[in-house]
This record gives sequence, structure tokens and C-alpha cells, in this order.
Amino acid sequence: MKTKVYFTVDTENSMGGAWSDPTLRPVPSDRRIHCRIGGADHGIGWICQQLVKRNFKATFFAEVFASQVFGEDDSRRWMAYLKDHGQDVQLHTHLNFHFYAQQLAQGTLITRRTDDLVRLEDVERRRTLAQACEIFERLVGERPRVFRAGNWACSRELLADLLQQGIVLDSSYNHVVKGKGSFDETSLKVNALQVVDGMFELPVTLAHQMLPEPRLREGLRPLDPTSMSSWELRSSLEQAQQAGMEHVVLVLHCFSFVKSRDAQYQDLRPDRVVMNRFTALLDHLMAHNDRFEVSTLGELANSLRPVDLVTDTQTRIPQLGFARPLVRKLVQIANRLT
Repeated sequence: MKTKVYFTVDTENSMGGAWSDPTLRPVPSDRRIHCRIGGADHGIGWICQQLVKRNFKATFFAEVFASQVFGEDDSRRWMAYLKDHGQDVQLHTHLNFHFYAQQLAQGTLITRRTDDLVRLEDVERRRTLAQACEIFERLVGERPRVFRAGNWACSRELLADLLQQGIVLDSSYNHVVKGKGSFDETSLKVNALQVVDGMFELPVTLAHQMLPEPRLREGLRPLDPTSMSSWELRSSLEQAQQAGMEHVVLVLHCFSFVKSRDAQYQDLRPDRVVMNRFTALLDHLMAHNDRFEVSTLGELANSLRPVDLVTDTQTRIPQLGFARPLVRKLVQIANRLT
């Protein structure tokens, strides 16, 4: 059985310090989504180039509320770019842009509200989600089938709202931030496709390291080229495949392959270390396509049938040990200083 591998790319603008400094504005798409350096794209353009070169696709979770700040034509352009390159575009939300745009339009004092749908009261949450889906449909030309909450902040109540909007698959559960907004009151399985109150939930895939790090919960780390070495990524995939895991979800951001010296993304440099990790992983998957299949969450959503889901109570977590994470940590420290 092949293990399906899903590259998921959270694609979003940045507030760029605009909440705390009224002289600043959110960061536009050329700097945060395209990450252009000397006219060359190091964001979604570079990611698409690497994927298309290998005939792969990824799921790009497109944040829609920034369109209320920069205009729908701006967001429509980069979403169309992704679609034109054969990529899967699905729904992502950050309410920072929504509330910032509201206050700009009203001419009121700009004060920060929550960034998370899940923090809103029931009526406002449902209304805001419906608005997000409507914006997505205008920008992309179709309704979303898959959702990822900003900051991984989701709940059973929000899942029910998603179902009402025709969304069938969520990928918001991240056990590392459980207790900080990601299904805090719900017991979900790690690294397993599951049904929660009629909604399919596929968490980001986690691996376990013995090296203690303050930000990690229970030593767990999401599969992400920005925070895992090439060896750790390959080893996690190999262990997942050998253990019979059907689905592996990796997480990236549109800005994963650049280093920025400032919140406004004015001074960008390519992050060659992370770029090399990503391309090496893609090449590994190409070389072992007898065991791995790169797919998209949109394709998975269109194929899901509750009756077909085999309940699997066993949690499988790839093990990274101590030494390799330590070496990676040292490399990352050196990389940040260059």
C-alpha cells in the first residue's frame, strides 16, 4: 500500500506590525506571498516551479480576508496563479485582516480583536465563516471543500459550521498546540484520518524527538522543512510507510523559503538550507514512487465516503531520537546568523 503524502502550504499576508504601529500597513502579496527578491519569486512561484518540475501538486490554503485590505483583484491574481499551475486551492482564515479592514473603513481607532474564528460567539462565527466561503467562491470560482483554521484554532462547534457550508474535510488539528486553541476540549487521535461529528479531520503529521525543546508539547513536532532536517523528514516518511500509515500531512508557508530581517518583509534573503531540504524531499518521493504518492487534500475530500473509513485506534508516531534533532538545532542556529 502506498502512503499518500500531502504538502499543505498556508498562503497568507502578514499584518507586519500594523496593530502596534499605526504608521505601518499589512504586508502586500509581492513581499509576503510571492517573496520576490530582485524580481525573482521565492514564495508560491518557486514552490510551484519545484512541484510542477516533478509533476507534483500541493494544497495551498488561501487566506481570504486579506482581500478586504488589499482588494479582491490582488488576492484573485495569486489564487489564479496557483490554479493555472494545477495546484489545489482551499480555504484558510485569519480574522486580523477582517477586523483591521472593518476599522479602517469605519475610521475608528484600530484595536486588535481575535485572529481566530473559534473565539467568536456562535452567531458571529457562523456569519463570518459564511462570508469567508462567499469571498473564496468569488476569488477562486468554486466553493471550498477543505479548511484549515488560522493558528490551528478549531473546535467541534466550528466543524459543525464547516459542514453547513459544504466543507467535508478539515486539517486544523495540531496536538502541539492543544490547550492553546486546537480542539482543546476534544480528544482526537494523532496522525490519523478520523470522523468527528460527521466531519472528516486529518491532522498535521507529527514526529517525536527525545531532544527537549520548550515550545514542543510531549516532544512532538510537525513535519515541516523549516524545522526538520532532510534526514528527519525522510526518516519520518519511511517510518510512516513501514507502519502502514495511509496519510502524511506536511505543513509549509508561502514564506518558508526566505529569511526576513524585518516584520515588513523589506529585506529578504533566500533560505538555502530550507530550500535544499524541500527539493531533497521531493526528489526522495520521486525516487520512491512505488511506496509514496503525492496527492492533495482536495482530491482526498472528493473521494471520501464515511462508510469507507476504517476506524484505526492505533496511533503511529515516527521517532527521531536525540542526536539528529540536536544536529539540526545547531544547523538552524547557524543558519539564522547568516
